Amino acid sequence: MIPRIPNRSVFHLLTCCLLSGLAAALFGAGCARTATKTGVVPSGVGFSMDAVKEIFGSYSEGNFQNRAWPDAFQAMHQKLNREYAFTDWKKIDWDALYDAHAPLVEAAELAQDDKAYYLALRSYLFSIPDGSLCITTPETYREEAIGGGYGFSVAPMEDGRIRVVQVEPGFFADMAGIKWGAEIIRWNDLPVAEALEQTSLLWNDTPCATRECRLLKQCALLTRASVGTTVSVMFRNLDSESVWVTRLEARRDSYKTLSDPLRQEASFGEFDSPMADKVLNGGIGYIKIHGQTATLATPFPARAFRRIVERFLDDNVNGLIVDLRGNVGGLDDLAASYAGHFMQTPMFYRDLVAFDYAKGGFALDKAARITIEPRTPCFTGPVMVLIDHSTRGNSQALADSLHELPNVTLVGTSGTDGSWALPGGKITMPQGYVISYPIGRMLDESGSIRITAKADLESPVKPDILVPLTLEACRAFFQDGRDVLLDKALEEIKARNTVTSS
Repeated sequence: MIPRIPNRSVFHLLTCCLLSGLAAALFGAGCARTATKTGVVPSGVGFSMDAVKEIFGSYSEGNFQNRAWPDAFQAMHQKLNREYAFTDWKKIDWDALYDAHAPLVEAAELAQDDKAYYLALRSYLFSIPDGSLCITTPETYREEAIGGGYGFSVAPMEDGRIRVVQVEPGFFADMAGIKWGAEIIRWNDLPVAEALEQTSLLWNDTPCATRECRLLKQCALLTRASVGTTVSVMFRNLDSESVWVTRLEARRDSYKTLSDPLRQEASFGEFDSPMADKVLNGGIGYIKIHGQTATLATPFPARAFRRIVERFLDDNVNGLIVDLRGNVGGLDDLAASYAGHFMQTPMFYRDLVAFDYAKGGFALDKAARITIEPRTPCFTGPVMVLIDHSTRGNSQALADSLHELPNVTLVGTSGTDGSWALPGGKITMPQGYVISYPIGRMLDESGSIRITAKADLESPVKPDILVPLTLEACRAFFQDGRDVLLDKALEEIKARNTVTSS
């Protein structure tokens, strides 16, 4: 097994090794040895400045791709241990992570098994509940693991039941008689709740930071498997007392049932606008924000947002709905700019504490503080902000900042994603696998970490008005094509306007 290096400063360790190597070069000490990128330099060998730069440069850059797999894993572990932004907040036990995965890496190298090596890296990272982490995903391995679908998707209901919310025509599930709304009772002879708990999240795009996100993603991955895998499913269709058991086989389907069944995670590109607006029935303004970023279609999003608010005020709308579902995040300056159109006095947005290589640790970046400044025009009427698990990045901070205002209410089916951080950490491993990780944490005015979920997996940004996933809500959404969250927001604004007018 690879020996574990105690949790000390990597620079301190490298410095000690470097000094011993220099001593060997200068004084000919027969027993001095020092680490390099490729192994060990024998005593007495001259130590050039190029070698010094190679050791320190490759570490700071996170470039370990030319090292042996175990050596690269050890270097990755120490770098993450030192530079990952939320170790204490999420109570990460780095020693336990290392002890669990180092033998897997060593065994993979002995067998020259690239897949086993990659899975060990992915398992290590996905043991950390943070959606800001990611690793290169080879499509071959992903396809082998979850390339097959059983032809239907499920979602968790408020009452604890798991129901079918999507059935693909012509697939095994459809031919076996599984219909929309069916309750899944057992999965491979296990109660479905137990089967869900055992469903691995290893092939989700990123680790899940909240309990709600975990459950939704486990539902998505439950109905995925290797092509050709069979499963026994016990189900009961709606309006039926009969319980049926069928055996389904996973078929290749281009990951069709892996997408978000609530269809809020819409993608947008350079030729799309990051926002859309309209006036709904009842004279209520609606704006959908996909992300806080500029595109070729909307090169000046702050101006575009201001013009939207101006139009709403010119139309004398009775209220405003800001839809942040599926928002991928973006630039903090833009988020603060958008929020400024609802503020009448300045509001603190965030401080930033980030890893500073020059200082060798985390430090407050005083220049990075952002305050939300009031902007004109200002909308002061009733505002409903729509959120759910797909509200990510700084869109959570936008929602949370608006929530400080007395005229703003959060409406959602769940809390938000629970991950918000400064990206920038990068490690390149053997075989070219690239790991990205956060190196900075956002703080509120009191100095506490903002937005990011703790080890308890609870989302810090939750709706004031929770619209639970019930059979009726799903029927309205999937069968009738209604947006139940939007309907609820409209209902609330109309009710409040009625109270105000009376």
